[in-house]
Amino acid sequence: MPKEITSSELRECVDRPDGVAVVLFHGSWCGDCRVFRPTWDRWCTGKKGPVFIMESLKGGREWMNWAIDEIPTVAVYRDGSELGRAHGEISESDLDRLWKLIQ
Repeated sequence: MPKEITSSELRECVDRPDGVAVVLFHGSWCGDCRVFRPTWDRWCTGKKGPVFIMESLKGGREWMNWAIDEIPTVAVYRDGSELGRAHGEISESDLDRLWKLIQ
């Protein structure tokens, strides 16, 4: 299962030379996020690796720090750079496509 992570913990993780992360930016207050969460949890089952989830308060620092326009957003990072993202209506095939970016 994904680990809950803070913005500063994520920054430390992805800024390392070998830093890799797949992150779901979501909000417990967000209806679309609540609809997507079972898909995310199902997809994460059995994943070995850097899979995280970050609670994002509406208008919070996470939105600016990570250039989030809407949630849910899933983004993939490696060595301090974003490799890809999906947002809005995210499918398991979208998640698989992002996962392949770090394999």
